[in-house]
Amino acid sequence: MIKNYYYIYIAAALSIIIPFPPRFAYGIVAIILLNILIYSGFAVKVLTEKFHLKSMLSSLLIFTMVALTGIYKQLLILYTPSIAFTSGLALYLTSFSSYVYGNVLDTVGLSPKEHLIRTSKRTLLFSMLVLLFFLFRDIISFGSITLPALKGIKVITIFKIGEFHPFYFFATIPGTLIVLGLIFALFSYIDRKLMILRRASE
Repeated sequence: MIKNYYYIYIAAALSIIIPFPPRFAYGIVAIILLNILIYSGFAVKVLTEKFHLKSMLSSLLIFTMVALTGIYKQLLILYTPSIAFTSGLALYLTSFSSYVYGNVLDTVGLSPKEHLIRTSKRTLLFSMLVLLFFLFRDIISFGSITLPALKGIKVITIFKIGEFHPFYFFATIPGTLIVLGLIFALFSYIDRKLMILRRASE
């Protein structure tokens, strides 16, 4: 049961990838927001526990996430309005992600310090995987690496692509889902092999 929940949780978490455009610049924007939301949510949780306001935790979390996302989007508009406009509601979808709430509310027998350490490890690993995924799609589909820049995105061309470029498929939503499916299948395969090795060693 725990194992099945683990894969469902990962699938829900990686769904953050789908709403954003498939460029590395947007991955950076998404991951910065994700980290802001997770750590601010953790701070809200600690404060509600300290002041005995647990009954208000869900409401305060939602308010904090939405408010910070709104502020973040306004800052994006000032720095790079094209990215802010193109991201659209994807920013707010991130604030309601099961990954964010799962990490903030996961308190099984942990002190605030232990919770923060575990959350930080998870968030760092997840951030790296998501950024690598965005980088892979950017390079394979567009032959470039993009970065957030003033008033737009900076494009660093790695190789030129012709009119017919079959790998552009990986920049589409179906292509993204296929790649994610392959990643999950690989994780499942590795997990099964590790389980067999553990049982053999016992």
